[in-house]
Amino acid sequence: MTPEIKLIHQLSHNAIFEVSSKAETDLKAWVANGQYLMDQALVPNAQGRASEFKLRFQDADKINIALANDCNRFSQAAIESMWCIGKVEKLPKSTAWATVQMYYSAFFAVHALLRIFGRACTQLDSSHVEAVYQVASATNMDSGTSCIENGFYISVIKNNGIEYKKLKDSHADTWLSFSNLLTWIINNIESTTGLGKHKSDAIDLVSNLKQAMSQSGAAKGNWPSQVRNRVNYQHSHGVWYPYKNALHDHEAILRNSEWLKQPQTFDLNPNTGEIQSLFNISNSILSLMYQLMKYGYDRAGKISLPLANGTFRLINQIRAA
Repeated sequence: MTPEIKLIHQLSHNAIFEVSSKAETDLKAWVANGQYLMDQALVPNAQGRASEFKLRFQDADKINIALANDCNRFSQAAIESMWCIGKVEKLPKSTAWATVQMYYSAFFAVHALLRIFGRACTQLDSSHVEAVYQVASATNMDSGTSCIENGFYISVIKNNGIEYKKLKDSHADTWLSFSNLLTWIINNIESTTGLGKHKSDAIDLVSNLKQAMSQSGAAKGNWPSQVRNRVNYQHSHGVWYPYKNALHDHEAILRNSEWLKQPQTFDLNPNTGEIQSLFNISNSILSLMYQLMKYGYDRAGKISLPLANGTFRLINQIRAA
């Protein structure tokens, strides 16, 4: 494993790689179970509802199990989405759905990467936030709020607590949350143990990825989502029949195993053209996810049951094909 991956791993929520439980609880179920206390009182917004809350847990194992299961689920979806890309026999230049698939592969990988570092973007329904509100009410921590709003939330684990804050857009704000994670990694690499050159290389790897995601004025780091939208809804970039004005090499775009290379392998220069650039960014993100998971899994002695029975069983199946 490269020194850059080892350094970045030092900042991860390593406990998810040590989960040996067969429990299938995910983060949503953990919230719904209500086995926590309020870390602070709710704060009402202008509508008298709460859109942020902080929880304190005493049993870290349960939330680690939930994170590990979520991470495994998203990583499997990311790998399968990329692996299923391939040439259509009678339409060999068709890359439209391949482009959408590579986008979703990266999107699912981003969800997995967030969880590797103790963060998560999650859709909380009424049943989930009602469980939190009941705990707040029972402990006189509701502050007169009428409810907690359901919706799309970012959560961050800090010490023995987890903070939830409501977001707006499930795609754009997921990319923003990932961009914020990359900034946090860049700012904390110096605190890791390793050689100065390796730290510099790790910062370059993460910085280049963050910059590529923010090209063309995509302030939230959601440039991949913008390209996906144009391909999907405007039928742009010559990826649909009759493939006019296509600037990409369709043979290159249809390669489905490039992510097995190291994440710094890919040219993240935006001058490669938008479809090729999306291919490079997507594969770099998926590679970063895979390399961090492989190192964490191996380093922990391969004891993680969710990963052993999920992601790495899938990897073994792919490699045996």
